[in-house]
Amino acid sequence: MFDRIIIEKIKPFLPVRDILLFYGARQVGKTTLMKIIQEKYIQEPSLFFDLENLDYLDLLNKNPELFVAFLKSYHNWNEDQRIIVFIDEIQYLENPTHFLKYIYDNYPNIKLIVSGSSTLEIRGKLKDSLVGRLIKFEILPLCFEEFLLFKEKQNLANMIGKSIDFEIVNNELRFYYEEFITFGGYPKIVLTNNIDIKKSYLKQIYETYIQKDIKDIGKIREVEKFNKLIRILANQSANLVNITELSRTVGVTLNTINEWLFLLENSFVIKLITPFSGNLRGELTKMPKLFFIDTGLKNCIENNYEITGSSFESSFFSYINNAYKAEKVNYYRTQDGKEIDFVLDGIPYELKISYLGKKLTALDYFKTNYGQKGNIITLHKKQNEQYNVLYVWEI
Repeated sequence: MFDRIIIEKIKPFLPVRDILLFYGARQVGKTTLMKIIQEKYIQEPSLFFDLENLDYLDLLNKNPELFVAFLKSYHNWNEDQRIIVFIDEIQYLENPTHFLKYIYDNYPNIKLIVSGSSTLEIRGKLKDSLVGRLIKFEILPLCFEEFLLFKEKQNLANMIGKSIDFEIVNNELRFYYEEFITFGGYPKIVLTNNIDIKKSYLKQIYETYIQKDIKDIGKIREVEKFNKLIRILANQSANLVNITELSRTVGVTLNTINEWLFLLENSFVIKLITPFSGNLRGELTKMPKLFFIDTGLKNCIENNYEITGSSFESSFFSYINNAYKAEKVNYYRTQDGKEIDFVLDGIPYELKISYLGKKLTALDYFKTNYGQKGNIITLHKKQNEQYNVLYVWEI
């Protein structure tokens, strides 16, 4: 089991009383993350409860005092001793808010670390009464650095974010980054080398998580139209979202499209980003740009594993998003069509699979208006004094 980057953000909260909630899509590694923390970062006694085990689910659904009695009777716990209790898939509880709040308020030496898969399910069950008691951490698919660690390429992972002069190293990083573009960052898929098995696992995630779990959570009745929307969105990843056009193409109302986009975003399938603007009102009234959080899932839905400009741009979003590399991620577009792929914390980045030194009007325009030199992100580069030209892994 390999450490995740987010562990460094989690570690300061392990000694304190706060309940920790890890949430994210299925199969991104929440359970493994909890077990890593249990095995490597906890000195106190600890217990792990997987609520897919119906016996544990039944126990926790009863009076919380019965759960405390279980700790005392079967694990010799006494109230003067600190114990860490991990609970996987907390949303399965009938009333998780009551359980968590009761334990937190009455047993200060029980530290709770819990996980959940869908923010909509969690929001529906975790109430405001937990405010001040709960710290949340979003768990995403692997970023590229983690991808390399899972490939047991520690030497390459150490190169992330650095300028690399050795072309042999860049060539090796390019080889792995192309796999990252093609098959994404779900841990189970990264750990598999067989391409057919990778595709089979991705299809399984699509069928079980999107076509079943998310559909059930959202109580989707027009299943064929919902599935049609998913396919359209996969094809439009890294493009602007026109709600009216989607409504007309799919054959449902504008409200339904908005509801389905909200469902998919809160189930960690897609992410919508807004345009960069100094005017908040203007930013909120323009079309968002859509990305699939995992490019492998996007490619699976499209049934197209070719590396294209769209998939490269989508992978860069995953690279930034999954490694928490920017506080604010936007794109830039003027009314006359000048467009920049990303503005990260106010810095512009344009994506080119191959850059041959061409002048880019939108980056020059942005520099004139905002004083920020343009950055070009590429897999194959030619230097240009006008811009900072970088391999994607040098960010």
